[in-house]
Amino acid sequence: MSEMLPPSPRVRIVVDRADAPRCGIRVGDSVDVDGPGLSTDGKPFCPLALMGVIPVLGMRQNALPADDWLARKPYLTCPDATENVVLRLEAL
Repeated sequence: MSEMLPPSPRVRIVVDRADAPRCGIRVGDSVDVDGPGLSTDGKPFCPLALMGVIPVLGMRQNALPADDWLARKPYLTCPDATENVVLRLEAL
């Protein structure tokens, strides 16, 4: 049985790579998810990029086995492949 990572209802979505975003997000931009709420540091965050994260966000907010793919490689991409935006999920 593998070790479980504790649940973290607070997750930060961070832009790790942004080669050609038309939406204006930049490397280092982030949005925090605290349960059902979202907050940024006052800057807008691309809703299309968020759509790439939403399907797995609930999994990241629950306990994960330490060897789970989302714990080992917490990277997701924006659905618009032409922008080459890579997002990272961090438990807070």
